Amino acid sequence: MPRSTISNILKLLVLSFFIALLGISPSLKVIPQALTAMSLHDSQRLIELLLVSLVLLESIAWGTSAGSNPMGKVTRYAFYALAALAVISSYSAASPRHALIETSLFAGLAYLAAFVARLYRENSAQLIKRLTYVLWGGILLSMIAFYVGYFTAIIFKTPVVWPAPITGFNNIRFFNQYQLWTLGLLALPLLTIDVNSKRARYCLHLGMIAWWVLLFHSASRGVLLSWIVGILMTLFIYRKLAWPFIRLQLIHITAGFLSYQILFELIPFLRGFTVVTGTVARETTSDRIELWSQSLRLIQGHPILGIGPMQFAWHSPISAHPHNSLLQLATEFGLPAAFLLLTITSYGLYCWLKRFNIASLQSQTDQNRHLAIALLFTAVTNAIYSLVDGVIVMPISQVMMFALIGLMIAFYAKGNATETVTVKRKRLLHPLFAGIVLTTLVWSTLPEILQNAAGSDKRFSMGYTALGPRIWLEFK
Repeated sequence: MPRSTISNILKLLVLSFFIALLGISPSLKVIPQALTAMSLHDSQRLIELLLVSLVLLESIAWGTSAGSNPMGKVTRYAFYALAALAVISSYSAASPRHALIETSLFAGLAYLAAFVARLYRENSAQLIKRLTYVLWGGILLSMIAFYVGYFTAIIFKTPVVWPAPITGFNNIRFFNQYQLWTLGLLALPLLTIDVNSKRARYCLHLGMIAWWVLLFHSASRGVLLSWIVGILMTLFIYRKLAWPFIRLQLIHITAGFLSYQILFELIPFLRGFTVVTGTVARETTSDRIELWSQSLRLIQGHPILGIGPMQFAWHSPISAHPHNSLLQLATEFGLPAAFLLLTITSYGLYCWLKRFNIASLQSQTDQNRHLAIALLFTAVTNAIYSLVDGVIVMPISQVMMFALIGLMIAFYAKGNATETVTVKRKRLLHPLFAGIVLTTLVWSTLPEILQNAAGSDKRFSMGYTALGPRIWLEFK
């Protein structure tokens, strides 16, 4: 079979699993219950691992790198150094195999970012449309489950226990991560895609308002704070150019809040019963303070190489990760790796703002202007939220993060054609490294997968002391 045919088949499979993870798994179990017990998290993780594995296989089959590469030599060498530090840290960890799960998974996700960037170069308009369709399909399924549960409770006066009627996630904060990734991107059809039908535009507005109701029901202060910071930073950077995007956000959040008050306060009051019972908000943040203090102590004891990727779960009795992306990277990979990644990220943001500023965006098409604003807003809001939650840990959030990175890289490269070097040649190292990553990922994750397949009561458990999921949902 020709290599191009194999590559096209694998590409189709990658897109299918991408749709399954982002469009279906937030509301429905894609993996059979017999393989994942009752864990929605483990089902989503299995889909992510299959997705990344297929991306790596497609990269091996593709075997070439064609297109613009916006990274200079210094940036590439910085990534090489970061990869080397991650591998050394993994082998120095207490459990190297488990550490290599995270290292190989992030390396595989980097290939996913490159895959998304390649799709954008091939047909940018089509990719943006399909991505928004997938996200809209996903939230519609989530909202159907939510509002069916709500109206059932209203009609039959049967209260639900919070966070119900939100479904699809083992923890409500995993849902909040998924939702925050979508808030900026879901506005793109109203800004960048021609929607001439008034009825269609009305339905999109109504859908966004209904989506915000779920956020207020989830009672996530972290998401709201991150959204506010994102709005302020976007307004500060792009001023009046950002107003169409920000106006939509303000309309939807205001209408969403009012709708929530009507649905969950006024209507239940008039009907004389409570729709939702249970605690809907955290009363203290002492657990976060304790986790961050523990991270700082571990950094002090292991400043150079850290304790090893994913090893926080073996050092903490409270949580499998510190709920702070910077502290997690510094604790597990070491201060040099964290500093290097922070430097690369800061340089990337500098390049983005240098290329896409007020002056340059004024000469762009409406589609490119709104896309640049929405991408930056989404990146900023989730970066802020990652400082108080496990955004870089959960499967859907990880895939969304690297898909966004791929979009931003391709969008930047498209507008940077005069400065980038076009490469179109066979690269032996490209498929070779993908093969190494794929082999490591399969080898490191297979024992727990086989353990679960054998019907063990431990399911996917890896044996760490902390509560809650890291790669898998631990069964104690």
